[in-house]
Amino acid sequence: MQRVASNFHMHANVGYNQSRDLVNQSIILTFLLIFFVKTFLTSGSFNSELINKTVTGLNALMLLYVGYAFFIATMAEKAVAGFLVLLFLVNIATGHGDYLFGAVFSSAVIILFRRIEMVRGAEMFAIAFVVAGLLMVVPYTFYTEGFVYLDERYGNRLTLGFDNPNTLAYYSFALFAMLLCLIDHAKLTRGMKNIASLAVSALIIPVLMYSYSRTCFMLALLMLLLFWLAPLLRFTPNRKVCIALTLAIIGFQFASVIRWGNNPALDALLNQALTGRIWFSWQMFQAVGLPNPLFGMNIEPYKPVDFFFIAMFYSAGGIASVVMLFCYFHLLGNMRRLSRFMRWVVVVFLLTTFTETYFLVPVFNVSLLLLCRGKEMINSKLEG
Repeated sequence: MQRVASNFHMHANVGYNQSRDLVNQSIILTFLLIFFVKTFLTSGSFNSELINKTVTGLNALMLLYVGYAFFIATMAEKAVAGFLVLLFLVNIATGHGDYLFGAVFSSAVIILFRRIEMVRGAEMFAIAFVVAGLLMVVPYTFYTEGFVYLDERYGNRLTLGFDNPNTLAYYSFALFAMLLCLIDHAKLTRGMKNIASLAVSALIIPVLMYSYSRTCFMLALLMLLLFWLAPLLRFTPNRKVCIALTLAIIGFQFASVIRWGNNPALDALLNQALTGRIWFSWQMFQAVGLPNPLFGMNIEPYKPVDFFFIAMFYSAGGIASVVMLFCYFHLLGNMRRLSRFMRWVVVVFLLTTFTETYFLVPVFNVSLLLLCRGKEMINSKLEG
């Protein structure tokens, strides 16, 4: 009798966990779909009052998901998110910008993704991305001003209706990375995985090439090369390597800005290689000095500031930036549960901080999504 009761209790728990997982997966899928639709609308070169009202409604709807994420969060997650909310409110009240709202939103996304299997999250990411893209065909066809952008350096750059070719490139790059991760995890032979990776590359890399986004194009080629070579490489990056790389990038970005002018020849060479990014950040440094420890600031007047860590420390303030770095370093502890290729994906997205400012957004920095659920993965294949 006791065994029957125990079995009943066990099956009841299994049923409850399955129902909870299904609910969490449904919430994340609908959230991603809403997010991508809203993001594609705000990133398009639209001029329509109806679309503006739609975006406002979608923003309000996503706040419900943020509230749900905080409701199901653990005490530790609530503490971090609550601290960021407090700093956000302080910055808003004192007129120091709303950058930390993005951090609050990102923490909610991470909380949601920690409740599902990593592979399920990756599949939902790809499904929501594609479905949102199909839904955007009509507004992009009838309301956008064009599908190319005339650049004086490169000529016509592909935008597909986005307001900036670099935006199209980064969205495509994020999708490319997630699809390669799904192929890497699939139960296929190495040869079939390589063929599948070539098929995905044939669809996405031409988009990156004709957008003339050098960063995304070169990093996509690097990621494809690592996909093929990762099983053969003896060295695999780990948490310590990524922490060291992060600190090195932060050091380089601040040192190159603070020491600008000390070595004109080297400064000019580095600045040209990074297409003026050091100079733009130096202009802001000259105007306001070092970042404020407590308060952030609106860096719009100094844009483009494309060094991610420079932008984060100035926009969020020193304390909030250190807290977010600490949380990232904590997530890096899950790298040991990722496959060899996925560990390299984390490194590649760290390299994007030299030229892009999307690193804090988990839906575009897919390495954050890989790290969210890493400690829960039990597939022995991913231990290698």
